Amino acid sequence: MRRTFVVTDVVHPSGYENRLKTMLNDLHDGVGPTLAVAVLGLRAARELLVRDRAGAERLLARIEEELHGAITELRRIVTDARPPALDETCLVTAVRRYAGMLADRVPAEHGPLGVSVEVRGELPPLSAEVEVTAYRIIREALVNIARHSGARQCAVRLWPLDGDLRVEIVDDGVGAGGEALPVVGGTGLRSMRERAVDLGGGCVVEPVPSGGTRIAAWLPLATKE
Repeated sequence: MRRTFVVTDVVHPSGYENRLKTMLNDLHDGVGPTLAVAVLGLRAARELLVRDRAGAERLLARIEEELHGAITELRRIVTDARPPALDETCLVTAVRRYAGMLADRVPAEHGPLGVSVEVRGELPPLSAEVEVTAYRIIREALVNIARHSGARQCAVRLWPLDGDLRVEIVDDGVGAGGEALPVVGGTGLRSMRERAVDLGGGCVVEPVPSGGTRIAAWLPLATKE
């Protein structure tokens, strides 16, 4: 059974409510995926303990670093700053690093998840708003795929087209146990669309005819007046 998604229309609040909505979305899409990946890592470490104690200790050390990063990111969200990963490197490298973190975190019953990151053409310089929005959308998509889809392969693609940055995430999963994802109509998908729409773009989530799901977002490269 393919996953079904319902993303409600976006309401645009202002003032305090807009700031609160932004902070809640940042917490969900920023710290949330980091903590979710840490949970997956703890489960993997627990399984490793019985057969590879040294490997489990290495994994736990990485998780400790990631949790320190989550604390730093939480502080930055509170002060309205950009994700630390984008301060250290460019969008594409940050996405590749995050995808690499997922490699040993997928539940054992689902098997390994391969994530490819492809850039089509040459990306122009990206504004901070576009970089952060694309990064948040991709992270949210990847953590949902790792946790719920049962996918074996996932492709992340970025390219410029008609004045937009195009972002596409395609997986070959079917959801947990073949059922609809628990994030249907929830904060994750709604915040993806809100972030894109706030920049003057958009985001759609749709089934792939051959099986799996496609998330496609378009973000204007020019800063919105």
